[in-house]
Amino acid sequence: MEFHCWGISHKSTSLEVREKFAFNKEKIDEIIANLKGITPFDNGVFLSTCNRTEFYSFCKRTEIKNFDSFLEGLTGRDINLRKNDQYLLSNNDAFKHLLRVMTGIDSMIVGEPDIFGQVKKSFQNSKIFNYLDSELEVIFSRAINLTKEIRSDTQLSKNPLSIASLVENKIIETEQKPVLIIGAGDVGKALIKRLNEKGYSISLYNRSDIVVEGIKSKSLELVKQDIKGFEIVVVAAASENSFFNNNDIGTNDCLIFDLAIPRNLPQELKNCNNLSILTLDELSGMVSKNLKGRKIAVKEAEELISVNCDQEFAKLRNRKNINSVQKKFHEEQSAIKEKAVDKALKKLLKTNNVEGVVKELADEIASKNAFHVSKILDESLGGKNRGS
Repeated sequence: MEFHCWGISHKSTSLEVREKFAFNKEKIDEIIANLKGITPFDNGVFLSTCNRTEFYSFCKRTEIKNFDSFLEGLTGRDINLRKNDQYLLSNNDAFKHLLRVMTGIDSMIVGEPDIFGQVKKSFQNSKIFNYLDSELEVIFSRAINLTKEIRSDTQLSKNPLSIASLVENKIIETEQKPVLIIGAGDVGKALIKRLNEKGYSISLYNRSDIVVEGIKSKSLELVKQDIKGFEIVVVAAASENSFFNNNDIGTNDCLIFDLAIPRNLPQELKNCNNLSILTLDELSGMVSKNLKGRKIAVKEAEELISVNCDQEFAKLRNRKNINSVQKKFHEEQSAIKEKAVDKALKKLLKTNNVEGVVKELADEIASKNAFHVSKILDESLGGKNRGS
């Protein structure tokens, strides 16, 4: 089996495609349980964020290349994903991609730190479901440690940007007005913290009761009746149905951030003259400025990944070979000892020269062990193929 990564991301597919792969925590857990139970994949890490959906596994390439078909079957969604929208990476390339993802240099917001935590959560989720084999666990554990080293050795961790910070910057460009935020997930909480520190008046609406930065949430059912009093609205929660429509907003000009995946607001709202709607992909124009300021840090991170990736991956794969060699050696060593001891005991029945038998026993064990060590090392270095 080889290490593979199947995926789609903001680099390979449009928002219209990616939002079909938007899964909440409950759905992700259901997918993992079914992947484990009714597909050929007996190990895996399933990553699902607003900008990427990926699956990492030690498996057969012939199976993972059709991973989109398995997802369609497990979710009941008619995704119709084109092959050009997907990527499939193997071994060193898959490990390098994992490092680029975790360091944030493959993100829409270059260098953003959130993805690191999201990958770790996906890794831990596979642990909970007993969906890791030893090789996959070693790969991800090493990737986590390497990512920490790369981020600390470069400027990627300095003044990191995120979706919340981009939205904050855009809001600050307008007059300081009350902000309505729907959803108290990671993005909602981060944005509330930022805006609260700058003295913004914030109203939070959430499915469950929660207090964030001293702000107590209100029921989602109150959004429609309250929204007329706001000119800045942030949708940071997923829902099959829109939380509001243009009639609820009224005639006031309104800046709306639709950060939900899939998008929460219907496309026709884009045509309303009084509304300015920004989605995740439309924030990409702000990201280009971010990239210019991070070119040096990204280049440093890319170089560190390129220099270390092949060597690190080889070490990780060789660890399995070394363990196999050690196991084989111990088994053969035990067999040699048992055979030599049995031979020595039979000799002692025929002679009184105990010292001679013991010396002969020790010499035989040492000689045969040395021969088998040499043989195993030669095989592990490819001696069988050298024609010697």
